[in-house]
Amino acid sequence: MLLSIAKKGQSLLLLSFAMLILTGTLLLKFFGTPGDKISWVDSLFMSTSAVCVTGLASVPVSSLNWFGQLTLLLLIQAGGVGIMTLSASILLSLGKGLSFSNTLLISSLNDDFSLRGTEGLTLTVIRYTVITEAVGMVFIYLGNVLNGSHWGSAVWEAAFVAVSSFCNAGFTPCDDSMASQHILSKAACSLLTVLGGLGVYVIYDLLQVIKKKQQKLRLHSKVVVGTTLLLLLAGTLIFKFTGLQNGGKINWLDAAFLSVSCRTSGFSTFDPGTLSDAGLLTAMVLMLIGASPGSTGGGMKTSTVAVACAAIWNTFQGNTQVLMFKRMIPASNVLRAFSIIVIFLLITYTGVMTMQALSPETEMTAVLFESISALTTTGLSINGTTGAFHTPAKLTLALFMFIGRMGPFTIMLFLLSREKPGQLKYPQERIIIG
Repeated sequence: MLLSIAKKGQSLLLLSFAMLILTGTLLLKFFGTPGDKISWVDSLFMSTSAVCVTGLASVPVSSLNWFGQLTLLLLIQAGGVGIMTLSASILLSLGKGLSFSNTLLISSLNDDFSLRGTEGLTLTVIRYTVITEAVGMVFIYLGNVLNGSHWGSAVWEAAFVAVSSFCNAGFTPCDDSMASQHILSKAACSLLTVLGGLGVYVIYDLLQVIKKKQQKLRLHSKVVVGTTLLLLLAGTLIFKFTGLQNGGKINWLDAAFLSVSCRTSGFSTFDPGTLSDAGLLTAMVLMLIGASPGSTGGGMKTSTVAVACAAIWNTFQGNTQVLMFKRMIPASNVLRAFSIIVIFLLITYTGVMTMQALSPETEMTAVLFESISALTTTGLSINGTTGAFHTPAKLTLALFMFIGRMGPFTIMLFLLSREKPGQLKYPQERIIIG
């Protein structure tokens, strides 16, 4: 029963996203540019990048006509909100066949939230998305006007960037991304990125606290919010003090913006290729960690890495149990977290080696950065590498984006569906570690 539900969930995710990508490819190819100037490969690449909310672009967004940009925007919105609602709905359906502890975990968005309340959760996600994007759009519009943009173009750019920010997509009609934008637009873009990356479960939990329907945040929300703040602060400090190549400096605003953007949104205020080696390494680590479960972002997920780090910390302290915020984390959760991390790193390694073989003329650092950016659906690129790749490399990157978007949730579904209580108890025996 549980395996059947998981397979249906995986099929639904794969089919819905594949159909969106195909539809977007056709629309971009035939109507997306003046004079049919975009190739099939670039149409597929841009459509995949939009649906998977990655932000890597093989052609500039500004080269698309109004219909092409509108198509891209709708694909971003469908891909971003779609994964939030689909993942939540599938997990709630899975709860009927899970173990009691996992059922409680999934249904613990709120005490009065039943497993039959998928419709209510979906409406909450949609309302939250619309309101957040609308408010963000207002501030981005004001920033554009203050920056000297005409009111007409300012409205469109504000709408595009607001949706792209909340969905962690990283697309913008401006060729220099957010480099020339007003500080108000940058701040609104960063805040929308963070709010979109928190995840539907945390959003729901926060709303319940705000409405005073519950007194405090649940453990999952505390872990996600705490990890997010820690990563943003650490990233900002590292980018600020490691600076650029040849001793160049980064101001605090750009350092903070990049710290947010590396968490799978992909916007940039300068070329990440100019970062120091320490900065590039930090950016790739942040991309791999990514956003949170049930969010518009990708990566291994904040809660996954937090549980693994907590396990390591408790091991150093001599604890036989994994404790977080005075709560014990089940061993199954810890094993699942380490499994996802190892699988994700193996996929990343395979992806990097594949891209290096397809593009031997490209510097290894650029290939590594680009591959991680695609697999984590971040969308950051260094030195305009994406557009310079040949057709086989572009198609491979498009596959990476799809895997990166579908992979983590599919892996989790697989691990959940394979969980079964042990019927036999075997003798315990230790293995020498280290």
